[in-house]
Amino acid sequence: MSNIEDLVRENLSTDGQVLSLRAKFIREVGARILAKQESLKGLQALNLQQCHIGDDGVKAITESPIFSNLRTLNLTSNGIGDEGARLLANAKYFKNLRSLQLVVNDISEDGEKLLRNSISLIRLTSLKFRV
Repeated sequence: MSNIEDLVRENLSTDGQVLSLRAKFIREVGARILAKQESLKGLQALNLQQCHIGDDGVKAITESPIFSNLRTLNLTSNGIGDEGARLLANAKYFKNLRSLQLVVNDISEDGEKLLRNSISLIRLTSLKFRV
């Protein structure tokens, strides 16, 4: 795995609003480092598809005020379970999130229900669990 700072520099859009780390396999350790990157405060779209961040990585991301401007979050294929769904449903910094992709994860119907009924994700208009 490359250094997270290098990955951010190489994959961040020039305007600083879009970051795609698709299939970079940063895992939960990388998600924790990513959640501390001050350079990402203006980020509006984050693609972590196939990064294997799991529930611990979701915890780091949902607890980081750095991601308070996110509008789109792709967490497809990350080994996220119901604990991750609960963390997302209660994320206090995701008030601007409009689109959330959770395809190919381990979220049960109960986890899906938590997300659909979330009072924290007030602007969410697109929530995908299946292709």
